[in-house]
Amino acid sequence: MKRFLSIIFASIVFFSFYSALAQEGNRLRVRIYSESNNISEATIASSFGSYQLNENSIKRQDKINLSVSNGKILLKLNDQEQGSFDTVRFTSTDLKCFFQVAPTNNKARRYDNDLEITLTKDKKSLKFINVVLEDNYIAGVVQSEAGGASNSVEFFKVQAICCRNYMKRNLHKHEKDGYNLCDCVNCQVYFSRANKEQVVEGAAKSTGEVIVDKNDKIIETLFHSNSGGQTVDAKDVWGNDISYLKPVEDSFSVGQPNYTWEKEISEKEWLNYFKGKGLDVKDYNTKQELLNFSQTEGRKAKIFDIPLTQIRKDFKLKSTYFTVVPWGSNVKLKGKGYGHGVGMSQEGAAKMCEEGYEYWQVIEHYFKDVKIKKQ
Repeated sequence: MKRFLSIIFASIVFFSFYSALAQEGNRLRVRIYSESNNISEATIASSFGSYQLNENSIKRQDKINLSVSNGKILLKLNDQEQGSFDTVRFTSTDLKCFFQVAPTNNKARRYDNDLEITLTKDKKSLKFINVVLEDNYIAGVVQSEAGGASNSVEFFKVQAICCRNYMKRNLHKHEKDGYNLCDCVNCQVYFSRANKEQVVEGAAKSTGEVIVDKNDKIIETLFHSNSGGQTVDAKDVWGNDISYLKPVEDSFSVGQPNYTWEKEISEKEWLNYFKGKGLDVKDYNTKQELLNFSQTEGRKAKIFDIPLTQIRKDFKLKSTYFTVVPWGSNVKLKGKGYGHGVGMSQEGAAKMCEEGYEYWQVIEHYFKDVKIKKQ
């Protein structure tokens, strides 16, 4: 009997120890609402689980209000002032906890784990840092970036690994600002916790997995919406020759929602643009090339010496993969794909998964000479 009780006691200790480890885990500091520097008031509340407010226990129904006042954070609990602080911490005390934060001038969002609130440098706006477990962050990014692209768990495994690679490569991006990453496109879009079942499952099944190159280094997992049928060499976009970011034929992107696009531009505006770049648009051959530029036999990087990436930016085009045809007093750009075209096509990856390909096959299709490694 004593031996049995000892085993039970040891099991309880073991479970408690690893539960504590699971709760602690590897945490990130992610700034949320990072593009809003005018949040002067917000409310926070526990959506699930138990929380402490500056180390004091609170109830789920408690109303917490934060506002900027005289260079401090004025804290109210159930409309009663609790004092003014430089930092307010909303800390989870259970294994599974998530909260809601609702600025008065922005949309409410829900996030996992903890929240730290300080003020911006000018002391005029609230600054929110989500202190979050890495796996919860990855799932939230996947849902924010691609939650509506598919219902395939296999696809979300692919996305989770790509997001994890970015996270690993950029952990110190905002270190000087007091956090690891932000929530906008400058890092990875992170506008909520994950609550879509397939996203959560896909992220969980890829836990710890990253993509490495032939030298065992974590790669840069670039992705875009749709390749237009052929991905782009990284060298043609950013000038860097990267061994695993080479062009591949991508039939899986063909026919998907962002596969084609069109845009009309006046012929005068089109030609004047290139005139401003130093081309003699009155020259017959030059003019004909500009009015009949074609990529029907494969992607190109330039029109004459002008990078297509610059043309895409200046004309706000969906991609650099387009053909030009005369269209009355205009020119019509008939384009394919959406995004920079380097790395993985999200729509193509989703199609592969729908057709039964496994996540590692998707990754090896879009990234050359790589493998998946469990960390």
